[in-house]
Amino acid sequence: MPNSKTNEARIVPTRFTQIARQKPTISRNDAIEAGQSAVTELEPEYLDWVDGLLRALWSAVEKAGQDETFPNPHGEEAYGLSNQIRNLGATFDYEAVTHVADSFCELIHRLNEAGRNDAHAMRTHLNALRLVSTPTFKRDGEGELGALMGALRQLVDHYPEPDGNTA
Repeated sequence: MPNSKTNEARIVPTRFTQIARQKPTISRNDAIEAGQSAVTELEPEYLDWVDGLLRALWSAVEKAGQDETFPNPHGEEAYGLSNQIRNLGATFDYEAVTHVADSFCELIHRLNEAGRNDAHAMRTHLNALRLVSTPTFKRDGEGELGALMGALRQLVDHYPEPDGNTA
């Protein structure tokens, strides 16, 4: 005997959708305050995190500099590590770290696009990152570091922007 019922497709909400539609259990301001408090508690670990990332970045830059081809996996690793350092700098108010790491990311991106390898420019950025990662330079994104940022900008601007224009 044939089944006379029609089958209908039902949309089942995902767990993410269900959670997203729940009413908040904490106010926006309380959530921001809790997040900032967590960052403050983690700040003593920042220097250790950055030190570990800088060591890994140094290794990646050295390997990237030895490879004739670019882009290469070591350059991609260096980009990822520099990106992590940039994000940590922003999270913990190390503005100079954020600016230098962002410049490093831009340099690697432009080198990849140009198919070029410039170990000197990468090492220069790495040394600048090592300098500004210290508490002495916290929150000094523009101040005394203007000349350093200008020099790094010149290194980056030596390579064309991805759209083919020079800066």
